Amino acid sequence: MDETMKNVIIFLALLISNFGQAQSWHTYNANIFHPYYYWSSFGFPYKQFKINPYDNSLWFAQETNIFRLANNGQFTVFNDGNEPTLQGYYAFEDITFTPTRTVLIDRYFGLVNYDGSNWSTIPNGVDGVHLSSDDDTIWCARINENYLVNHPQGSQLGNVSYLRRIESKNGNHWATSGVDQGALFHFQNGMPTMYNADTIPFMLENQTYHMKFSNYSDTLYKSGDLGISLAVGNSFVDTITPNNSINMPTDLIIKEFEIDQNHNIWAVFGEFGILNPPKKIGFLNRSLKTWTIYDDQNTPIVFNDGVGIELDTLGNLWVVNKQLLHVFTTGIEPAWLGTSELANDNSSIVIYPNPTKNELHIQNNGLNVELIEILDINGNLLMSLTSLENISVENLDAGLYFVLVKFDKGNIVQQKLIKE
Repeated sequence: MDETMKNVIIFLALLISNFGQAQSWHTYNANIFHPYYYWSSFGFPYKQFKINPYDNSLWFAQETNIFRLANNGQFTVFNDGNEPTLQGYYAFEDITFTPTRTVLIDRYFGLVNYDGSNWSTIPNGVDGVHLSSDDDTIWCARINENYLVNHPQGSQLGNVSYLRRIESKNGNHWATSGVDQGALFHFQNGMPTMYNADTIPFMLENQTYHMKFSNYSDTLYKSGDLGISLAVGNSFVDTITPNNSINMPTDLIIKEFEIDQNHNIWAVFGEFGILNPPKKIGFLNRSLKTWTIYDDQNTPIVFNDGVGIELDTLGNLWVVNKQLLHVFTTGIEPAWLGTSELANDNSSIVIYPNPTKNELHIQNNGLNVELIEILDINGNLLMSLTSLENISVENLDAGLYFVLVKFDKGNIVQQKLIKE
């Protein structure tokens, strides 16, 4: 088969797969849920934004506020004002789940546990920097302190203090010596044993930026400078790189990733360093070995504001983006996305033409619009309007802008505008 025919077949397969399921972006401003809430712009936003795989609830942590968006659309706030157990904490930095519990970590003051009704504390969690779970067991890696293993019956301390990230599944334990990079270890006979890529097939490199087990298999995935390495048991068995997949970015690292039930991968690409915002999101179809890239030209995401991603069990991609929450519906979407209370999302208005040269129109679909603002890419306010008719943008320079539409109920929709 020649290369041209191969590319045609791949294109047709992608076309069929894309039309086989409805795909669309929805964007919600945080003030729909809470008037003063925003998510971290940089650092590790994915650690403060998690989806509970047991009930599809969304959880967010912002300083000492804990927010839960249930699978029916109900929003709940937990903080020191309504939960005495949460008093005296500094900032919650990570979240994990078991079938019956939600656990968060504050590096300076330790662990808190929510059983669905009540909050409680877990001893010996001070200096914790990373949480993970294996069925009903919580693993907490700590700075210069022995790691903590917590069961419903109690806790025990590990035997080493140099681990900063631990991932476990069905008794198979992996760890790294750094939060966002560092050496890789596999637990053998209860002790971490360092792995060296120079002597281990399919382990691309010693660098590890992000790692996790798939929710749907016992495979461990880890990302580095060269791509993703896959391990089963205590052995690496496969790789994903620009050399064996199509359209994978070569100049960026994978800062975060999620694996769906078909073993496809969603990944956040960016430059190394927690202060460097991501550049794009990629979707790898494992069967076709082809990446689809989503960036600021074909999504409503403001990448400079930082990005964290999560997948729900329905196959939808959720993206936390400072004051915005995006969802890319790829299959069956949650019923509450269509409720009237949350109807003012990006699909509720139409901005056209886009791109435009001189004039802009906004179709509000019967919703009451209070104010329209046009901002540059740095967030500077350039125009403020109250009329939807014949908006002139001829004085704007060519480039990318943001249109904010504010509704009478206080909800805000943000869409991108390209001026030619």
